[in-house]
Amino acid sequence: MINETQTAEKGGIEIIEVTTKADLKAFVRFPTWLYRGNSFYVHPLELDELTMLSPKNPSWEQVEIKMFLALKSGGEGSPYKHDKKVVGRIAVMVQKLYNQKNGVNYARFTRFDFADDKAVAFALLDAGFDFAKKQGMDAVHGPLGFNDLDKEGLLVDGFDKISTFAESYNYAYYKKHIEDYGFEKEVDWLEFVIQVPESLDERVAKVAERMRERLGLRILPREMSVKQILAQYGKQVFDLLNVCYADLHGVIPITEKVRESVLKQFKQIIKRDHICIVLEGDTVIGFSLTAPNISRSLNRSKGKLCKLGFLPVNALGIMREAKKPRYVDLCLIAVAPEYRAKGVSAIMMNDMFGNLVRNKIISVETNLQLENNTDIIKMFDGYGKELVKRRRCYIKKID
Repeated sequence: MINETQTAEKGGIEIIEVTTKADLKAFVRFPTWLYRGNSFYVHPLELDELTMLSPKNPSWEQVEIKMFLALKSGGEGSPYKHDKKVVGRIAVMVQKLYNQKNGVNYARFTRFDFADDKAVAFALLDAGFDFAKKQGMDAVHGPLGFNDLDKEGLLVDGFDKISTFAESYNYAYYKKHIEDYGFEKEVDWLEFVIQVPESLDERVAKVAERMRERLGLRILPREMSVKQILAQYGKQVFDLLNVCYADLHGVIPITEKVRESVLKQFKQIIKRDHICIVLEGDTVIGFSLTAPNISRSLNRSKGKLCKLGFLPVNALGIMREAKKPRYVDLCLIAVAPEYRAKGVSAIMMNDMFGNLVRNKIISVETNLQLENNTDIIKMFDGYGKELVKRRRCYIKKID
């Protein structure tokens, strides 16, 4: 149990609560040490993580959160101070919007990383459960983030594949230690890679066009800029996402503040060809968003945007990869419920893959698809998808 001084020590492992800027930096930087030399782990941007784990995050007001570090004296670990080293970390939060929406009392954990030591993993989880108990929670589940746009799921299959920027990587031993603690599967997400053909099947394109004309729908003109699209249709897109994602696992309604924050990020990296919007009149009924896969550039920078004088060297490398990507990630996709059986998915997929072919993209990775979300998974059946990763959300009741 964490005592009044917010520290605890057991078996040479000291658990401290993150309370200072130095603690937070140590918390954010620990995975850089843990995954040094691992080519499959993708470093998040350090500045983004520092913002996400602070009141600057627009989701901060929705949660009660505690972050903990596991320290050991001597031996291996990420530097902390004196002879102490960081050997693990965890954040545990009560997401009030999620609990209100679902009528539950759950805490969720995120940013759970640790050296291959069961005692370290258990000590961190003990601290998290102690916090959850004090908040009156009935169970803890995760990994789940602040909202559905944050990183979620523990990698349980696909350890030899590079992660995407939107998701996280973890060592195989995480699964064993988490399950040994008593966590059980709550749900799995699947990730697919789809090889983009050199050209689209003209027959499929003609069928999609006939369906579009019959339904009286239109695709947003390519002449519109990203700025214009986000200004005119950004709110509608997020309203559609809130409707389509409402019943999916772990989803929290996207608030106006979160929406504005996400739109600001989109403007920096998204190209016009990455956006597909299907309209009935001027109403958004279908939407997909792909983004450049910048994982390799992020690995070279280790999540830091270093400067040479006034020149942001690493940022330029990332922007070059974003400008002419060879690989893209599917970030978001949604079709209004009343149009799912009417062929709108085929219209949207034809437009999306047309853009991928035109830009000579090699492959697209789907990011997370819930294993029971068959409507979305079936959308890719005609495109030769390959299952490459599986992620899991775990749950454990509080005794």
